[in-house]
Amino acid sequence: MFNSAVVIGAGVMGAGIARHLAAHLEQVVLLDISRSQLDRARSESGDATINYSDDFETLKSADYIIEAVFEDLETKLSLLRQASAYVTENAVLATNTSSLLVRDLSAGVTLPSRFLGVHYNNPADMNPVVEIIAGPQTASALADQVCDWMRSTGKLAITCADTSGFILNRQSLPYINEAVRCLDVATPAAIDDIARARLGVGLGPFAVMNLVGLPVMAAASRNLGILGPGYAPAAQLQDKAAGTVPEWDIGESPAISESLATEVAGRLLGAQLYPGKDILDAGLCARDDLHTICIEALGYQRSSPQLLESMSDNEVNRLLATYLASSGR
Repeated sequence: MFNSAVVIGAGVMGAGIARHLAAHLEQVVLLDISRSQLDRARSESGDATINYSDDFETLKSADYIIEAVFEDLETKLSLLRQASAYVTENAVLATNTSSLLVRDLSAGVTLPSRFLGVHYNNPADMNPVVEIIAGPQTASALADQVCDWMRSTGKLAITCADTSGFILNRQSLPYINEAVRCLDVATPAAIDDIARARLGVGLGPFAVMNLVGLPVMAAASRNLGILGPGYAPAAQLQDKAAGTVPEWDIGESPAISESLATEVAGRLLGAQLYPGKDILDAGLCARDDLHTICIEALGYQRSSPQLLESMSDNEVNRLLATYLASSGR
C-alpha cells in the first residue's frame, strides 16, 4: 500500500515508528525542525536506511506521513496545518496521538478524508499492537486498508472507536494512576513487586512509567479525565511529571507484609477491571481486540475480559467499589 513515508517528530516515539517503517518501505524520512533532535535520533537509531531532514518539502514525495509530536492539541493542530500545505492529495496523513480525538485533530488538515489515527505503543518498533482510528470524515475503506497493511508488517493492528484514550490508554491509565495513589501505603519498588507477583505483569507500573516517560503519561491522564471519576488523573503523577526530575526512584523493595500485598493487589486489580468493563459495556471495541491489547501491548498475565469472565459478580463489584473510592479522592 505504501512505498515511502515521512515521520514528523524525532523524539523517542517518532524514532521508533521510523525504525518500524524502515523495515518495510523503500524510503523513510525522519523529519524534525530541531537539528539537535535529529542528530540524537540518528546516533541512537543505528538504522542506516532512515534519512533525516528538517525540510518539510520532503512531505511532497511521501505517500504516508505520520506525526508523532508532543501530546498537546494546539501543538499537533499547528503541525498538521503546516504539513497539510505539502501533502499530496493521494497520500495518507496520520496522527500518532494516544489520547486526543481524531475528530478534533482533523480540523488541522486540508483533506480529512485521507486522515486517521495510527496509535503505536512504546517502544513503537517492538510493541506489536497498533490502534487504527477513523475520524468522522475519514474515507470509509481507509482505516481497514491501513489496518491490513499494518498487519502485513507483523503488527497486531486493531480498529477502535474515536473515543478518549482509544482502547489502550483507556484500559491502562486507571491502573497506572491507581499505582501512584497506592504510594499512600507503599513504595514504588513494593508496588512494582506486588504487581509482578500478584497480577503477573511483566513490568511493574512504576517501571512502565519510567520507560514511557512521565510527561507523556501525565498528559494522557489529563486528557482521559473528562471521562469521569474512574479515569481521574493521580495528582502525584502530575506533580512528579512537572518536576525537575520526572522519573520515579524505584530503588530496592522493602519487606512486604501479606496484608499490604493483598490491599495493593486488590486496588490495582480493580483499576484493571473498571476500564475493561466500561469498554465492553460501551462497545468501543471487540472483546478479542481488548484481550489482545491487554496481553500483547500491556503485558497483563490475564486480560480484563478474562478477569471479568472468571470472577463472580460480587467479587467484581467489591473490587470496583474499592477502586472508585480510591480514584475519587
